[in-house]
Amino acid sequence: MERVDLVIVLCVIFGLSLTEGRTTGSKDAFDSDSYLERFGYLDESKEGRQHDETSRSNAIREFQEMAGLKVTGVMNQETIDKMLAPRCGLPDVIRPVDRIPPSGGEKKLQRNHPLAFNAPGYKWNKNAITYKLVGFSRQLPQDSQRRAISNALRKWSDVTPLTFSETTAADADILINWVWGDHRDGSPFDGRGGTLAHAFFPGDSDISGDTHFDEQEEWTENTKTGTNLEIVAAHEFGHALGLGHSNVQGALMLPFYGGYDPNYQLHSDDIRGVQTLYGGRSAPRPTTRRPDPGPTTRVIPRTTTKALQPDKNDICNLKFDDLANGPDNRLYAFRLNRLYKFNLDGVGIEKIYKNSQRIFPKAPKNIGAAVYDRRNNKFYIFKADKFWRYTGFALDVGYPKKLHGWYRGVDAAIAEDNGEIRLLKGGEASVWREDFREPPRGYPVPISILWPGLRSELEAAVRYRRMSYFFKGANYFRYNDQQRKVDYRKEKAGPWLGCYVVGPK
Repeated sequence: MERVDLVIVLCVIFGLSLTEGRTTGSKDAFDSDSYLERFGYLDESKEGRQHDETSRSNAIREFQEMAGLKVTGVMNQETIDKMLAPRCGLPDVIRPVDRIPPSGGEKKLQRNHPLAFNAPGYKWNKNAITYKLVGFSRQLPQDSQRRAISNALRKWSDVTPLTFSETTAADADILINWVWGDHRDGSPFDGRGGTLAHAFFPGDSDISGDTHFDEQEEWTENTKTGTNLEIVAAHEFGHALGLGHSNVQGALMLPFYGGYDPNYQLHSDDIRGVQTLYGGRSAPRPTTRRPDPGPTTRVIPRTTTKALQPDKNDICNLKFDDLANGPDNRLYAFRLNRLYKFNLDGVGIEKIYKNSQRIFPKAPKNIGAAVYDRRNNKFYIFKADKFWRYTGFALDVGYPKKLHGWYRGVDAAIAEDNGEIRLLKGGEASVWREDFREPPRGYPVPISILWPGLRSELEAAVRYRRMSYFFKGANYFRYNDQQRKVDYRKEKAGPWLGCYVVGPK
């Protein structure tokens, strides 16, 4: 029998000890390299060797992006203060591959890129999940603890087909307990102010999904003092369902603990993440009476402006000519002559422009492809045998210019993290630069060579928050660069367009 891959999720909310107990830091005293290594932004340095300045600057930029800070690539006091803030101990940059050592020893997290709603690939392959409270904290009444656990799980079941049922059976999917110190799972707790809780991703192991809380913390309910059990539990159960950390500010799965909020809710990014794994809620929850007759689902487009009136709202069935990140860090979708501007968190449409030229002057109708070169602040639009180049949203002088040879009539474009632009046409792809009249030697190549598992003749593509997304018809495909495979195929209406499927009220 093959050994089961697992990743332990260590949620450590603490004032970091990397500065030998300091609660404040300075650029001279703070060991930023150790922090960046610990949370996955830098590879662990070999003994006696230091990181080069380029790697360090890139790591700082990644952390600043994750933390919602101004991205400079320079270590400043604001960045240090954020590094010293309470947070979860799961690395922000992880690879969803780990194994339980035969000896049962400590597990080591591997790395991947940080991303919105990081869903590393682990999920339950059923919708009816059971949980058991193996033990209780001595700090709260048992009824309060049961209520906190139930409320935390309900946050996730309200937006998915999942159901959670408490059981006394020993083989419950999620075992919940309050423990302290070394409790023999390879991840000892360290007392008050250190590790608050940890959980395991779904899988086939006995420990998969299990969630442990440190009994030496001050667990509280409905107060800003101590540590709020329900909010920590909701975050942990996100991990127990298969979610990693998000880099979207305000998301429950953000690594930084924000304290007690009596009105906390799942962020749209949390919803998109869990619905990517399990789909949306499409039926009412089981009840003891027969449900009232009538529709069993309602598809609710997320709307925030008057631009989305019902008579013009075909959002949930929208096809894309292409998508691209914009110079303003927003996501844009082109369709016919319209331009769709996504909400700041990337979920749902904020505004529809009837004419894309309102934002991109002299842009053509029915574009073939669009892509943003973030490194040079250049936005490109492709159609037939021409391409338009914008600096920011201003059309550059001398454009449009001609495309030649294979590059005529491309279907989609994507910009890789290294700045390389790839154009897609039919079932092929090629790198592209403005001075290329023909693809360089070795190109074009089948799309399946660059992205194994993808279908040919894709309609749109975008590199979004460090993951690659490809669109065809009503579906989108997420490509995992580390695993070199398509790890999700989903309908785009829910996760991208904000048309979450919910049960009737």
